[in-house]
Amino acid sequence: MITYRLGRSFAWNAGHPPKLPARPRKLPAGPPAFVFGRRVECPVGIAAGPLPNAQWIQAYARLGYGLLTYKTVRTVTRQAFLQPNLVFCRLGDPSTAPAKAPRNPDPASVTWAVSLGLPSADPDEWRADVKRARARLGKEQLLIVSVAGTPMPGGDGEQLAEDYVRCAQWAAEAGADVVEVHLSCPNTTGEHPQMIFEDKDLSGRIVQRVRRALGSHPVIAKLGATPSPRALHELATRLAPWLDGFILVNGLQRRVVKETGVPAFPGSGRELAGVSGAAVYDNCRVQVQELIAWRKAGAWNRAILAVGGITTVERAREMLEAGADAAMVATAALVDPLLAARFRRSR
Repeated sequence: MITYRLGRSFAWNAGHPPKLPARPRKLPAGPPAFVFGRRVECPVGIAAGPLPNAQWIQAYARLGYGLLTYKTVRTVTRQAFLQPNLVFCRLGDPSTAPAKAPRNPDPASVTWAVSLGLPSADPDEWRADVKRARARLGKEQLLIVSVAGTPMPGGDGEQLAEDYVRCAQWAAEAGADVVEVHLSCPNTTGEHPQMIFEDKDLSGRIVQRVRRALGSHPVIAKLGATPSPRALHELATRLAPWLDGFILVNGLQRRVVKETGVPAFPGSGRELAGVSGAAVYDNCRVQVQELIAWRKAGAWNRAILAVGGITTVERAREMLEAGADAAMVATAALVDPLLAARFRRSR
């Protein structure tokens, strides 16, 4: 089953939570897991993306996930891009979208490209909804709220950092157990637009400001794919003093075209899409393992949440056995909702 209706808009999907399988009657306890000083019922969680509101979070919470992330929010209302927002990628070629979506895709091998534009509900609406989401989770489930700053016309890095701070404060006040500072999104304030995490000085300024504003409240940074181990090490070292953890990797940015060569997502600002799912696993796994190795070497002691292509129980277990504190799924949550339940049964 695919819980996101590809033929419908993002707004329609947000308003129509999926009818998921019933909670397994005998859901075994997950292996002991402690994240940010809290015990969680299962180290498999859902990353930012699949859960746009409290209704979706409630639907998935009963299926055994230990960490659930509220989709990225902003201090301003932002509409999603027009359809299509999500297209399947051709098996073995994540830069090409086939003419027809597979009829019965194998959840373990699904790869798709996403182009939503990082939409956000009105701040008053999402702040109230985050409170509802937190109230619907169990004692051993963590609510992570992903936040992003919004560049304003004529704004600079200072304006962007302050906007991140305001959004993070609102998320914490609304009930987020953990605030995720989403740095894997475009920064358009500079002369040459780039992903925010690619500018380690700006990223450092943002997380430092957020840390000072939130005090001891758990804060993590979401990172995208870096071009080299050195770049990842320098970025992590710059950010670590102000964070409780990292979550990576936020998929891969690619130009995705149809088989005819035309863009899979028409319209300005959609030249690049985020590719996620099975095909990105090896690339993401290497970066997570590099971060884990540096932590073992004593570079810094921060939680590491693995994400990127974790579409099977075996992959989730591989990341946890490598040293990740949690294995976060995104694509798998939409095509294989019972992954966490199977993980708990496979002990």
